[in-house]
Amino acid sequence: MSIRRNTLYNLLGRIAPLAVSLITVPLYLHAIGEARYGVLAIIWLFTGYFGVFEMGLSRASAYHLARQHDEAPAVRSTTFWTALWMNLGFGLLGAVVLYAIAQTVFTHFFHMPQSMRSSVLASLPWIAAALPLSTLGGVLAGALEARERFAYMNLIGVFNTALTQIGPLLVALFISPELTWLIPAVVIARASGLLLQFVGVWRFLPIVPSTLFDGVRARALFTYGGWISLTNIVAPILVTLDRMLIGALLSVQAVTYYTVPYNLVNRASILPGALSTSLFPRFSRIENGEGKHLAERGLHLLVAVMTPVTVIGIVLLPLFLRYWISPEFSRHGSTVGMILLAGIWINALAYIPYGLLQGQGRPDITAKLHLLELPFFLLLLWGGIHWLGLPGAALAWSLRVAADAVLLFYFARLPLRLRYALPALGMIGLAVVFAPHRVLSIYSVAAVFLTIFSMLWALWIAPEIRQVLLRSSHGLCRSFRVPFWRHP
Repeated sequence: MSIRRNTLYNLLGRIAPLAVSLITVPLYLHAIGEARYGVLAIIWLFTGYFGVFEMGLSRASAYHLARQHDEAPAVRSTTFWTALWMNLGFGLLGAVVLYAIAQTVFTHFFHMPQSMRSSVLASLPWIAAALPLSTLGGVLAGALEARERFAYMNLIGVFNTALTQIGPLLVALFISPELTWLIPAVVIARASGLLLQFVGVWRFLPIVPSTLFDGVRARALFTYGGWISLTNIVAPILVTLDRMLIGALLSVQAVTYYTVPYNLVNRASILPGALSTSLFPRFSRIENGEGKHLAERGLHLLVAVMTPVTVIGIVLLPLFLRYWISPEFSRHGSTVGMILLAGIWINALAYIPYGLLQGQGRPDITAKLHLLELPFFLLLLWGGIHWLGLPGAALAWSLRVAADAVLLFYFARLPLRLRYALPALGMIGLAVVFAPHRVLSIYSVAAVFLTIFSMLWALWIAPEIRQVLLRSSHGLCRSFRVPFWRHP
């Protein structure tokens, strides 16, 4: 199957939810207020920590099923059922643990109005129920990924994301904006996609009569997944600790000022995420030398594409937040978003060595690196928030992902070509300087020229992009010359 086509499916599967979010986020803020939105963000960040009970079996099932690509369907079915039952058991155990400690956490740790605190505590059974649903969905997605059925996987993902965004919004608008209604609506919406995922696995794996649990397979899955599990313990902390500390040290309103630009600019990671997801089954099947060659080609393409994307994002972000939400929101959130975008460019490149290491059967390296980074990130983040506020949190996050990328490149033995990376970093730095806060200004003119230059530079260093554009333009010209009823 084509990596280019699979990447396109993954890309579209990530862009579609962004379009939904652009419409729903302002409506959510208007319907439920910034404080409730911040509380919802904290709830799902908190439940994300309990993803450790997934025990790495989603990635492990994708890895082993990809390596069993040419095995009999019964072999793959046994692996799938073994992973599914294990993950269901761990998910139920995690739900019990979450329910047991969540009351203390939401009672004493987070600053929120008492009425909202009472609503969260009343909704704890629903919050706990989301965990086993998530662990089951992880194995189903891993099986579809291993079979490279990215079109179906992303179609279901878009449907589920849209339902998760729109369903609770309708509840807020027409029933009640209270958290006791919104939290169950989110959980029910998330559960809706599981059945369609299972139908896809039944068809594409395919599921055939086989052993429903095999101890040897369980040990193999757990050995690989154990290191992924360690990553799952540390990675959610690394990813979400910034918002947790902001909520603890500042306020839930500050969480909203940080979370909205974070979620917005983090969409720039859809391309490296789409490419890395497409490459992982190949990394799992092919030899190391071929895998490194494939990884180097992917890196070169990412540098070319992500540089203009990051420059454009930095240039447009202050104006976008100003007109999308409000000038006041832009004043609080634009600097945060620009700093995060610089870190996202570096983090985008790290997707490739990260996927390569795990595809080569070395998830232990990525787990150990995350464990090593955690105490340094905690100190850096606390100091950044204490002295610089929200921009300090964004700076700490960007510095952490930069260090992570350097280490991943080193252990994957992949070169990062400085003759391309340094000009890219220079353009990103200039974009931060020239980002306009008004449409008509000298900064706007400079930003336009910088944007055009970054796109021309990307075309110059990446002949693959030129070839795609030329083929697309030739196809478009032919479609205009030939009437549609005569088109071959």
